[in-house]
Amino acid sequence: VGDTLTTTKNMVPRAVDTIPLAPPTLSCLFGANNGPLSGLEGQHVSSSKVRARLISETDNNVTITVAKCESDAEKTVLFGRGELQIGILVEQMRREGYEMIITPPQILTTICKDTGVTLEPYEEVIVDVDAEYSGTVVNALTGSRKGVLVEMSDDSKGKTGMKFEVPSRGLLGFGPEIATATRGTAVMHHCYLEDREHAGAIGSASDQGKLVSNAQGKTTLFALESLSSRGTLFVGAGDMVYPGMVIGENNKTGDLEVNPVRAKQLNNMRTQNKEDKLYLSPPKRMSVEELIGYMNEDEVIEVTPLSVRLRKLELDSGVRERAARKRKKQMDALKAQTSKGAGKKK
Repeated sequence: VGDTLTTTKNMVPRAVDTIPLAPPTLSCLFGANNGPLSGLEGQHVSSSKVRARLISETDNNVTITVAKCESDAEKTVLFGRGELQIGILVEQMRREGYEMIITPPQILTTICKDTGVTLEPYEEVIVDVDAEYSGTVVNALTGSRKGVLVEMSDDSKGKTGMKFEVPSRGLLGFGPEIATATRGTAVMHHCYLEDREHAGAIGSASDQGKLVSNAQGKTTLFALESLSSRGTLFVGAGDMVYPGMVIGENNKTGDLEVNPVRAKQLNNMRTQNKEDKLYLSPPKRMSVEELIGYMNEDEVIEVTPLSVRLRKLELDSGVRERAARKRKKQMDALKAQTSKGAGKKK
């Protein structure tokens, strides 16, 4: 990489400067699968084998970096350019028989030496889309994702080309979202631009509540049919679930504990309503790339050669509830402190 090839007759006076590689923009923690179903589907399940596979990937892929996690010796930190690159690597490891868990991505920030301001990576985003959906793309990137529209042009074929400058955090989960909103007509390309001042809080679609299983076993059509009105399901009838596993997206904010393995009661009483046939829409299946941008901070992706599951980091519902109450108290205290400071300034 970076070598200059020339002829002996017309030799160039000096080698061409190598184009610098774009730095990584996010990191994820990889670890051994510690869920209730670990070791049932994969061949390589230990954290040491997962780490060795990630290290061997750096021999051929110069755009990723691997390091040991300082806070947890059983986990490995992977630095990459985006969710697509990490998703492709995870899919390769799945096919090789690896089991692992992946934590939510963290954007890499730096501190400016001169000003002490926190900097985060920005990316240049180029989108080509049908003109009728141009407003949808602009609203999606310039709203809660904190992007800035730099250039916009139309052509004679009914297409609109747009250039944005967006924080890397704002692009997490944007690909699947915009593909659905534009009915697959949007073509997007993004690359690293530079580090700029931190843009503040960014909203995302992952703030939606989840349907979380509170029982272990195979899902039943009877239970899923009653849960389908509560939100969008990620599992179908006969899928294996366990407590703490995310089985769908809640229509309302906040997580909801549900029982997807509940079976129909068997008795000798017959009524017309009980004999109605049950119908269930196909579940929404998401890839690793989509889940990386979709999951919340308290969730992890469980990847095996046969399955991709989304689950809570803490499987015990009691521990999750206590942690949620603690976070709420901290947020309330922070808001009260902020309001007091604003009152003093006035």
